[in-house]
Amino acid sequence: MKRLLLVMIVLGSAGALTAQASTLKAKPPFQPAEVRLVPETSTWNTCVGAGTVVMDTLITETGELKQVEVRRDVACFTQFAVQNVKTWKFSPATFAGKAVASRVPVAVTFDTLPPSGEPVIPSPLIPQSAAAIQAEFQPAEVTRMLLPHSHPGYTRAEGMVVLEITLSEKGEAEEFKVLRDLPPFTEGARAAVGDWRFLPATFNGRPVQSKIVLAFVSPPFVPPKPNPE
Repeated sequence: MKRLLLVMIVLGSAGALTAQASTLKAKPPFQPAEVRLVPETSTWNTCVGAGTVVMDTLITETGELKQVEVRRDVACFTQFAVQNVKTWKFSPATFAGKAVASRVPVAVTFDTLPPSGEPVIPSPLIPQSAAAIQAEFQPAEVTRMLLPHSHPGYTRAEGMVVLEITLSEKGEAEEFKVLRDLPPFTEGARAAVGDWRFLPATFNGRPVQSKIVLAFVSPPFVPPKPNPE
């Protein structure tokens, strides 16, 4: 009798767990928007220095880039970053299998300075617009970064590397997708991103898996002008 009761309890528990799993499975996860195409860059910025321009791109339910909201402005670099991101193509986010509007964070790093080897704590972001604050989906943020030239694997090459990073609910980088390749600069950029830290995205206040796009621009080398004698 005791053995039969034990079996019934085990079967009942298993049934409850199966029902719970089915309930969780019945709620499809939020799927973030993705970048489909990064066209060739035809115009280069001639600024000297280093900095990371951060933008939130508003992607409609049809995948159209509707707005670029600058969250970190870096003088001389921002206009170039915005112009280039506006040429990218996206696929929309989905929730419960239905396409929805959302935001994709994009950070474009410009770097023309000698290597320092030290991580960079980024300055605070510009506050979001009222519409963005009220949105159900809040994109991930960069909280710590290392410039590619500060990593041992860095090799300078003229052009741009674009990486799409899949972040976990804890803000940890899980997958790397190369959207624009520039060997051997790509390897240095990927290695440097391993030292970056992120604040996870949220949907209705709960941490969710998300994507963040990181671009690294290495402009043409401009030799310094000789000092007049």
